Amino acid sequence: MERKALFYWLAQFLGWGTYFVFSIVLIYLAGSLALTFDLFLFTITSICLAAITAHGIRHLILRFSLEGTNLLKLIGITLIACILASTIVEIYQNILFPKWFGMDFYLGEDTDSEISAIEFVFAVVRSLLLFAIWSGVYIAFLFIEKSRKQEILNLKWDASKNEIELKNLRAQLNPHFLFNSLNSIRALVEIDPEQSKTAITGLSTLLRSSINLGKKKVVHLEDEMELVKNYLELEKIRFEERLKIDYKIAENSLKCEIPPLMVQTIVENAIKHGISKVIDGGVISLESNFDGKTLIISVSNPGKLDQQLADTGIGIKNTQRRLSILFGDKGVFVINQKGELVEAKIKITYA
Repeated sequence: MERKALFYWLAQFLGWGTYFVFSIVLIYLAGSLALTFDLFLFTITSICLAAITAHGIRHLILRFSLEGTNLLKLIGITLIACILASTIVEIYQNILFPKWFGMDFYLGEDTDSEISAIEFVFAVVRSLLLFAIWSGVYIAFLFIEKSRKQEILNLKWDASKNEIELKNLRAQLNPHFLFNSLNSIRALVEIDPEQSKTAITGLSTLLRSSINLGKKKVVHLEDEMELVKNYLELEKIRFEERLKIDYKIAENSLKCEIPPLMVQTIVENAIKHGISKVIDGGVISLESNFDGKTLIISVSNPGKLDQQLADTGIGIKNTQRRLSILFGDKGVFVINQKGELVEAKIKITYA
């Protein structure tokens, strides 16, 4: 605020100073002025008075919030304020200053005679135009500033809504992930109690990691893949030789930022809707590529794509929405049938 106030007063004095100095230079070059101390005093006090009266107009506009009223009221009150300000300035310049200090710098005829009514009115009209221009510029600035502040508020409101939605979406992932993992362990309890104990220990570690990652807005692919690998190790206990995993993760993609638990959700779907429904199981393939600008992550599994599930599934819609919030149209998620495989693909462009 202090910087804005400093800039405002600098603009005031620079603007009025330029006008008065330029006017005096023109009159001096015409041979009608002498360079005296009174001329210097006249110039300085006129600049200060013009700046103060212009500030009074500004105070009136802000005090009564005229920029928020109807246009006719704004113009009417501002015009009256400009007339008053120009009258004050001209009274000082043409009546008070000559009376208090004299006009020894003026070389024209009849330097001792008083200004006529017509000359005074003309001088007021001239000053009125200047104050009207100043007021118009200031009001335009107010409208631009108001529009900018409203835009910032709208952006903050949108960001706040997006943040709340992201938190809700992330909150949906934890129970989704937990139920899938518990179902896997439940299947082991009667078949292999010892393995189920190992799986419960693995699940505890996995949940701790997923909760920590789930609190973040974005995570590195490297951290996400560590969680995914732990999860798949847990699932391998249940599926044994039916589940095979093929990792093709590019080294330069590991530091790319993605929404947390995103790849995890896709892998869960690959297990639930792919591997678990294929008698012989199959391979889940995870691949990532990064060309310095765009990250592409693909997860493929054997099975048939249920189009209705692809359109309405919580995990899929969650993934699409989170990408949209964080990356806009630079984040894309698609899932397609490719021969005997279902392929889910995430594409994020960072630049």
